[in-house]
Amino acid sequence: MKLRLLYIILISFFVITLGPNYTYSQESWWKDKKYKTEEKQKKFENCKHVFISIGDGLMYGNVTYISPFFQNEIYLGLQNSEKGYYNREQSGYIIENFFSTYPVSSFKWKNSSRSERFAFALGKYKYKKGGFISTFTISVSLKYINDLWMIDQVIVN
Repeated sequence: MKLRLLYIILISFFVITLGPNYTYSQESWWKDKKYKTEEKQKKFENCKHVFISIGDGLMYGNVTYISPFFQNEIYLGLQNSEKGYYNREQSGYIIENFFSTYPVSSFKWKNSSRSERFAFALGKYKYKKGGFISTFTISVSLKYINDLWMIDQVIVN
């Protein structure tokens, strides 16, 4: 009986103290909204999926998850590096170089916002360099063009 009570207390303690952090969902960065039309609902679901794919690319250090969403010209502002407008191909090489220079340890979106033609998400990019883990803040802006969400700019601070 005492062992069972101790077991229940320990489980309750771990659920209460670790539960909120342990069960943190990557989805908390995206606030779901109800839209008046199914068309609008799909539009913003697509936006969310684009950010998820970009987030996967950042998490795995793999530009192939990101490049399908490049516009013809993208503004890149990378910490201590490239700043300016680049075409699709140049953007891919620059981001690959970023991944090589700052190998990812983890990435997580923190928050987002969206409107009819633009969307924005902010995330934390942790990387390993010289035996230390450091953090960049990455912001990605999307633009709605011809029924597609495309990357407008990527800024790393």
